[in-house]
Amino acid sequence: MSKSIILATLLSTTLLAASFAPVAHAEKTLYEQIGGEPVLRKTVEEFVVIMEDDDRINFAFGNTDITKFKQLLFEQLCNVTGGPCEYTGRSMEESHRELAIDNAMFNALAEDVYLAFDRVGVPYRLQNKVMAIFAPMQKDMVK
Repeated sequence: MSKSIILATLLSTTLLAASFAPVAHAEKTLYEQIGGEPVLRKTVEEFVVIMEDDDRINFAFGNTDITKFKQLLFEQLCNVTGGPCEYTGRSMEESHRELAIDNAMFNALAEDVYLAFDRVGVPYRLQNKVMAIFAPMQKDMVK
């Protein structure tokens, strides 16, 4: 057999074998790593309980439709973590414009989100990834 036939055969065999090789799985989204919808919904429920007991911020939610708030918070968490949800609420700037939120209130809310994640068992490293996504929103919420 000539060298070119042997090389062609080896190349064909290699390409054929490669086509049957297992495909590497893409890394899970943050949404999937957290536990998806059930864990995010539990987180939202825990957050509302914590927030309602937090005198540093609970007054800011006095006129809030809590059922709607929970749904929008879930949608936003789902969306920003790579889940299948679309956030249907207003922009952060628009929805917080009249609330006179300061840095202390923003930080209190962040602490409450961390506590909610803790209560439902989301690992701290994943909590930090979520909070890193939300941190830039501070400029739209604090006035």
